[in-house]
Amino acid sequence: MTRLLSLLLLASTVSVFGHGPGRTNDFQGRRVLFIGIDGCRADAVSEAMERGLAPQLKALVESEGGLFTRTCYAGGDLKTPTHQPTVSGPGWSSLLTGVWVDRHRVKDNRFLGARFQTYSHFMRRIKEVKPSAWCASFADWPPIHENIADGSRVQGAEFLDVKFTTRPDASRHFIDNPEKDIEVRDEALKTLRTQDPDAMFVYFGSVDEFGHGAIDERASFTPENALYLNAISHVDSHVGELLRAMKARPKFAEEDWLVLVCTDHGGRGNSHGGDSDAERKIWLIAQGKHLNKEDLTTKPVPQTALVPMMYAHLGIVAKPEWTPPPAPESPAPVPQTEATKK
Repeated sequence: MTRLLSLLLLASTVSVFGHGPGRTNDFQGRRVLFIGIDGCRADAVSEAMERGLAPQLKALVESEGGLFTRTCYAGGDLKTPTHQPTVSGPGWSSLLTGVWVDRHRVKDNRFLGARFQTYSHFMRRIKEVKPSAWCASFADWPPIHENIADGSRVQGAEFLDVKFTTRPDASRHFIDNPEKDIEVRDEALKTLRTQDPDAMFVYFGSVDEFGHGAIDERASFTPENALYLNAISHVDSHVGELLRAMKARPKFAEEDWLVLVCTDHGGRGNSHGGDSDAERKIWLIAQGKHLNKEDLTTKPVPQTALVPMMYAHLGIVAKPEWTPPPAPESPAPVPQTEATKK
């Protein structure tokens, strides 16, 4: 009986120190907050910051250890096997796994032929290295969880300690997407205030829907469109609340957070998916103590670079089997329809 109690106490102690506050986590206080803003053009977010419509993002850029770069790019490398459409399925697959389409095989928003068992969500890899790590994800585009995260599970075993999914109403042309972003924000705030996450991913989808004209037909993917800029401004306020909750944590002074804010693609007119600069050239806002600002602001930064940045911050050495060479090409799926695009 005494031995059993000792084992239970040991298990409890390991769990506490696995994801405790301050420095008492698996990574000596290092943590990650990755915020994704779907369909947010680089020149538009830059314009929003310049015009005072995105003060929270601007403050993050100007904070100690902060940076803003427009050298980041989506869509892989042109005329190579990594070249992929600038739509959300391939984009978020690359952002969350750290590889391009030649590996994850996601060519559109149907996820046909996806290879997430081999090229997995970065939080699954965190859990492989540190099983007691605490990971949380929040999204209002369901494929983020139903395809990328769930497709990465091993024999159905969940690796996310919190997985919050809310679903906009397609029958209403996603007009409720701004409300769904608020639900995502509130659930993420709850986790920051009551739990001790080692890694968090928070996704907001309404900016993309404004670009498509889904929420308001007068909107489009351009910095000249006031409705599109206002959508960025609304999400900026959500980002500010997340950052304030992070800084209000009781032992925040002992914690070492890497904050990344990025998008999956840009857009032109009311669509995206092509190879124009407006669709491929994206942006990255980052804040952390150990960032290589020179490289991040002067050299091309593929969207696949974010996962290695998070691993490096947490002190995780990627295993070769996480990114093996691409397998032979499978038959191409039939073209997607407009209804599958995001």
